[in-house]
Amino acid sequence: MSTRQKRFPANYPIVIRQGSEMLGATICNISLNGGCIMTEHQFKKGDTIVLDYTFGQTRAVVMWSMEKLTGLKFETELTTHGVHLIRDLRKVSA
Repeated sequence: MSTRQKRFPANYPIVIRQGSEMLGATICNISLNGGCIMTEHQFKKGDTIVLDYTFGQTRAVVMWSMEKLTGLKFETELTTHGVHLIRDLRKVSA
């Protein structure tokens, strides 16, 4: 049984791409292998999306969705540096 990695609070604006559709969202928590986004769009469990942010992209699979929150599992683990970049923006924008 795998354990979930520690999640860190975030407030990082991103663009979500699903096919040709582009949607605004905010990462509200992040770990090396997943996170939670806040968006008006309703995703379904199993949807594959791409998160675009200022320093790269990450493909993710939707694990759950409830109202404006969506839980994600990243296809490729983020680097520790990438997680810190997202967390540092939260400190600046808070």
